[in-house]
Amino acid sequence: MHKGLLLFPLTLGALEVEPWFRQEWEFNFDSSFTYSRYRDVQGAHPQLKAPSNDKVLAFDLGVATSETWAFDIDIEFADTPRQQMGLRSSAFQLRYQWLDDIPGDPVTLVTGASIRGVSGHSVRDVSSPYASYANYELSITLGKEWYKELDPHWMIRAYLSAVAGIANHGAPWTNFLAVLEGHPGAAHRLGVFGASSIGYGGETHVNVKHFHGYADIRHRSIDVGASYAYAFEDWGTLRFAYTRRVFARLFPENVNFFLVSYSLPFTFF
Repeated sequence: MHKGLLLFPLTLGALEVEPWFRQEWEFNFDSSFTYSRYRDVQGAHPQLKAPSNDKVLAFDLGVATSETWAFDIDIEFADTPRQQMGLRSSAFQLRYQWLDDIPGDPVTLVTGASIRGVSGHSVRDVSSPYASYANYELSITLGKEWYKELDPHWMIRAYLSAVAGIANHGAPWTNFLAVLEGHPGAAHRLGVFGASSIGYGGETHVNVKHFHGYADIRHRSIDVGASYAYAFEDWGTLRFAYTRRVFARLFPENVNFFLVSYSLPFTFF
């Protein structure tokens, strides 16, 4: 099943990131819940007075309209000490697959573009990782699968993704993701991943009380994590993931993320 949640804990959204597309006109509905906790924002003045316990609920609907084109939309809701459970953001993504290693290309290559709108409450929340109200991104992803002889399931696969973004104001940013997955059985899937975000703004401190997004902040972060997924025969895939932020500059630091998600493919034809 060529589907995956966006593994960047720094976005927590559910936009597609795996480069392999599903069959034409097969829809996929994802739902996910992420709980995260951190005590401090590196470089913040003033600092948080208490730990931040954050909850994010996200939904995504995606479909490949042809062998080379796919799009998906997502919506997410957040509950943090600075905002009650409510809309955090919504996004639309369009992707094009240039190469596909499954029928014989050396790698799978996908490029994409997305736009994400963020609510005012979330732009002013230091837990929200977004730059500003309107966030535009271009992405490129390379992937490769390896198979055992006569086995229809991939054995190992890896993919790399790079993203460049700009908001309605402020400096650009880049995100990077590396994923390695194993398929020890038809129903089981294990993965490890690393993600990094770099903001190129000029601000060198974070004002938590008067926060207006990360667009102007020179933030850095590195996250590492692991995941396990179980695919039910006819009823989709259940997935668990843990992520730890191991480095942060002008960003929430030492964050622990716990994610559970459920993915259900379906078709009308």
